[in-house]
Amino acid sequence: MNNDHLTTAEQDALSELDDPFAQGEPNEDDEVAAIPLRNEPPFRITKGKYKGLVLPKMIGIKPSYYEKVEALKDEIVDDPEFQQYASSIARTYAELRREAETKAAELSEVKLRLAACMLLMIDQMEVEDESAVTLGNGDNIRVQPEPHLIIEDKEQFRQWCVAEGLERAMVLPWGTANKHVKEMLVRGEEHPPGTQCYVRPKVVFKRGEK
Repeated sequence: MNNDHLTTAEQDALSELDDPFAQGEPNEDDEVAAIPLRNEPPFRITKGKYKGLVLPKMIGIKPSYYEKVEALKDEIVDDPEFQQYASSIARTYAELRREAETKAAELSEVKLRLAACMLLMIDQMEVEDESAVTLGNGDNIRVQPEPHLIIEDKEQFRQWCVAEGLERAMVLPWGTANKHVKEMLVRGEEHPPGTQCYVRPKVVFKRGEK
């Protein structure tokens, strides 16, 4: 069974689950550390599109998130019922992954209902000239209008940033930069100055029929 029955948003959420260290990727201003996954020589990729590349086996991640992952690993291993076999661990992973798929579908439905309710609430508050409502249990909901930027012409905006002296703050989105550097490595080129490339594990999960 594939994930064709899921929405794009649900599939995106699940693809992130197969790349768990992405959950701890830093934002622009967060501290990041390149943490070796194991004390081994550089890792050679032996299959697929990136076959032949030799890179250190690391993750770039917020140390605080990695500490949580490591603490949970230790807790799992210390469990007397833990079976340290690849097949057993993979079975647990598959069970958690299926549970996550169910919850992703449920969350997507809740978000859809939430969006519809939000628009209805905003419209009605405008009709009643209200900006906030306090419920009997103390919950407070208010509408707070705020400016929101939409970039319609990227080149004009880029030129404005340069003219305003903001060029040092201009960086490629991480996804674009990562895709570009992957293509560079496949062509046998070095990664750009100021960057570091490494091998990071990513699981590909395909549901069975049962």
